[in-house]
Amino acid sequence: MNKPLITRETEAEKLASTLSPLQIEAERVAATVFQGTHGRRHPGQGDEFWQYRRYNPGDIPRSIDWRRSAKAGSTADNSGVFIRQKERETAQSLWLWAAGDPGMDWMSPWSSCSKHHRASVIALALATLLLRGGEKIALAGSGRPPSSARTTIRFLAQQLEQKAGNPDNLPDNLHIAPHAALICFSDFLSPIEEQKETFDRLAALKLKVWLVQVLDPAELKLPYSGRVKFQLPFDDPHPKGGQTGSEWLHPDVDSIRESYKERIEEHNRDLALLAKKLGWRYLVHATDQPASKALLSLYSDVSERQSINSRTHDSRNKAGGRYA
Repeated sequence: MNKPLITRETEAEKLASTLSPLQIEAERVAATVFQGTHGRRHPGQGDEFWQYRRYNPGDIPRSIDWRRSAKAGSTADNSGVFIRQKERETAQSLWLWAAGDPGMDWMSPWSSCSKHHRASVIALALATLLLRGGEKIALAGSGRPPSSARTTIRFLAQQLEQKAGNPDNLPDNLHIAPHAALICFSDFLSPIEEQKETFDRLAALKLKVWLVQVLDPAELKLPYSGRVKFQLPFDDPHPKGGQTGSEWLHPDVDSIRESYKERIEEHNRDLALLAKKLGWRYLVHATDQPASKALLSLYSDVSERQSINSRTHDSRNKAGGRYA
């Protein structure tokens, strides 16, 4: 017997009350992207039909679809013995990492949220989509191993809101196994030399890495005017321009706007070049843009590269190789 409507509504409200605002927003963003995408489609040991292909020497005879082969015609495209391939369902493991330094909590009047909040929303929405595809997800530095359990999203939301004890701007000392997939969210505004040192240590682990640079629009355009006081979110041990402490007063910001924009563009170009040299992916996202825009691009790329990795894994296993 169906439950009374009032009872179902009460249970729904109770369930919704257990979700954090971050999780609710991430679910909404993920739903927007999910409507316009499809699951990964590549061959493997799954239950769903994917495609037919011709039988090749070395294929398992029991995988032959004799009914489809019996319908083969005389044309080149429709002749021969056919294999029935199924969609792969082997779970992959991915690690997420989000910067937790004070600078990520900053928000200008031109943005509706902080950089850390937007990074957390995109990371959690990405995890939601990947978990639906059978991936195993974990937050690097949280002490929890990758999991595909239904409770993973709730734990990830809690860890992201608490920053999982992570005060850093760069992903370092993450204790991730070699050849893992790592998706990093930060503003990546540290000096390029400092970032290169950190990235070289990650590169030594042969990680597949995505760098998602989350910036406030004011950091890209410097839209202020006139006399402006700039304040660091923490005391700078090496102040520039002869300034001391964490504040810097400039009498005419308009006069430095173009040189500032050139400087930030050069920094981002260097970051993109560094990522390219390491064979990593790089994406920049401004917090005045829809989160779904960055999520769609990131999800498509992660899914594609994971599919390629799965096919490589299959081919090495068939050849008797070992792949960590």
